[in-house]
Amino acid sequence: MANSSEIKKVALVFIATTLQISNPATILLALQVFFLKKVSDFAIALLLTIYWIPMLFLSPVWGYIADSLGNRKIVAVFTQFMVSILTFLFVIFPEYTQIFILRFLTAIFSAAYTPVIQAYLTEDTPPTIFGRRLAIYNTAVAAGFLLSGVLASILLYYLPTSYLFIFAGISSLCATLFLLFIPAEKIEKQKISLKRILVSIFSISVVFELKKFRAYYAIIGLGLRHTLIMGLFSLVYVYMQKMGIPKHLLGIASIFNNITQIILITVCGILADKIGRKTLFVPGFFFSAIIPVIFMFSRTFLDFAIAFAFIGFSYSLLISGINPYIRDIAPKGKESEVLSLVNTTRAIGSIFGPIIAGAIVTCFSYEMMFVIFFIIGIIATIFSLLCKETKGHGS
Repeated sequence: MANSSEIKKVALVFIATTLQISNPATILLALQVFFLKKVSDFAIALLLTIYWIPMLFLSPVWGYIADSLGNRKIVAVFTQFMVSILTFLFVIFPEYTQIFILRFLTAIFSAAYTPVIQAYLTEDTPPTIFGRRLAIYNTAVAAGFLLSGVLASILLYYLPTSYLFIFAGISSLCATLFLLFIPAEKIEKQKISLKRILVSIFSISVVFELKKFRAYYAIIGLGLRHTLIMGLFSLVYVYMQKMGIPKHLLGIASIFNNITQIILITVCGILADKIGRKTLFVPGFFFSAIIPVIFMFSRTFLDFAIAFAFIGFSYSLLISGINPYIRDIAPKGKESEVLSLVNTTRAIGSIFGPIIAGAIVTCFSYEMMFVIFFIIGIIATIFSLLCKETKGHGS
């Protein structure tokens, strides 16, 4: 039975994460509406790439700094506050080049949240319930996308697109306030080493942990999976508008992804602890590969709503298995660093996916983009089959 302190900790993290994720979710949609017909589709896709370059290099660094300081809370509070300030600047500097630069600066601080908060949630938690604990985080992420989808659609119906930037900034600011009230941890402080920071930039210090259970195959597969999904997301709202979907319905269609996640993630998190991590994430990889095909044949609002629901289904299976799987292999004192690998693979996919997507639609067509991403998804599934199950489940 969880005590009151533990319940407070989980509740505050859930609310903060819901608000935190509303920022990038809202910005992702807003930029594809704001710059439609102002710049090329390729240029719009690059706004996602530039955001994830700092995420690739700095997510492990923030994880190491948070572990070393022995105070993950202060890192989460500081970085989220900086995200809110930088997001408000989108309103003042709305030109493409200016927002391109602001996206890069915002990502420097956004890179901290996922590894730091996931490590915070699982601190002093037995491996047999890692899946359930991380399901709390994943459900909050889904709730954040749901919140942003609904409110973005309402705002787009009544107000200019630029108001979405204000909403995103307020979301991060509110997340900061909730993070101020989470209980402080009692973890051992370590001396921060410049050498370790430099090593962390490329996740070199934790690469060797991937030998356990052949986890490097899962990480490679995850990178490929994120390439197809983030490439798709870099232009999905542009594509939907070209298919005749009104801008104020974009967010409503997308929430079927998040509703599905909210329904399934907690159940899948429990299953990951009971039947195994790999048993869940392999089907998650396979169903992810099918997503581009569904979007390729989507034409109506209902078609796109179903496509987004399928994203939620595949993601629930994947993330509920892969997060505790990676947490299982993390040694004591390196939890944030190892968990940052999940963010690192998302960063790699988010850097190359939009470039691939933008290049293909520029040189060929959206249909060709969907076919290429389907092939990448199948390759990712094959890699996921090659790793071994961990022993964190079974209770």
